[in-house]
Amino acid sequence: MDLEQLRPREKHKVFDLVEEAGFDTTDWIDSFSKPTGYKANPKYCYEWSFVEPEKVAILNLWFRNMRFESGQILQRNNFREDARGNAGHSTWVKRALKLDEALKSIVRDGLIVRVVINDGEMRERGNPNAKASKVLARELDPELWTLTHYDWETGDNILVRGLAPSRFADQFELDDAGSEAAERVESSGSSFVRSREVRMAVLQRANGHCELCGERGFQTHNGSVYLETHHVIPLCEGGPDKVTNVVALCPNDHARAHYADERSALRQKLKLVAKN
Repeated sequence: MDLEQLRPREKHKVFDLVEEAGFDTTDWIDSFSKPTGYKANPKYCYEWSFVEPEKVAILNLWFRNMRFESGQILQRNNFREDARGNAGHSTWVKRALKLDEALKSIVRDGLIVRVVINDGEMRERGNPNAKASKVLARELDPELWTLTHYDWETGDNILVRGLAPSRFADQFELDDAGSEAAERVESSGSSFVRSREVRMAVLQRANGHCELCGERGFQTHNGSVYLETHHVIPLCEGGPDKVTNVVALCPNDHARAHYADERSALRQKLKLVAKN
């Protein structure tokens, strides 16, 4: 797709777009004092991001900041820097930091990403006398986006239009990529189904480094960085298949977590890692 084709032409209400994207608007409606006109509820309608827990994150992004690079439409951001650049406007700072928190939720919880594309007059960041931005057109992108990079220390991030292939892989990804000619064996046993979204979110959080020892995983034949995902409280013990119960480990530490004499102590340490 040509980048210009993505430019919004119509101005839709934020309420209608986020509802279409899957955000629960019940409180949006109920918290407005009048029975009508709730779509203009200031508690919500001026926000830059919306998170529906365990489901979706909706981000308001400016068309002007989007770029076409290497065949992809993407946007490079740092919403923490945006907050610092608008230090004189507490409301703008709050909204920028909330955007950054939305990105953390995407990584931690494996949320899908929807983008509302805005076009219009952008305010000048860093200018204490800048006027508020004016949106002239606003549309929900029908395509999903992918958060391909998030730096937990700096806040630097890259959002790519479309479902981008992961830069990371675990033991289950490699199993799925095995030979199609492999022999199939019937089995009457049972096994636990692990969410790929959760595993990919954990690998993204680890950013290629073992979350116990810090060593970088090895590179696979297809260029992905390999780590092994591990449920801190095993599924067979009732542990949840959620990001807050899964860590990414190098193969050696994964084996230690299962078989070492100190595995009970390691479990306690990994609980804290998974919940951060």
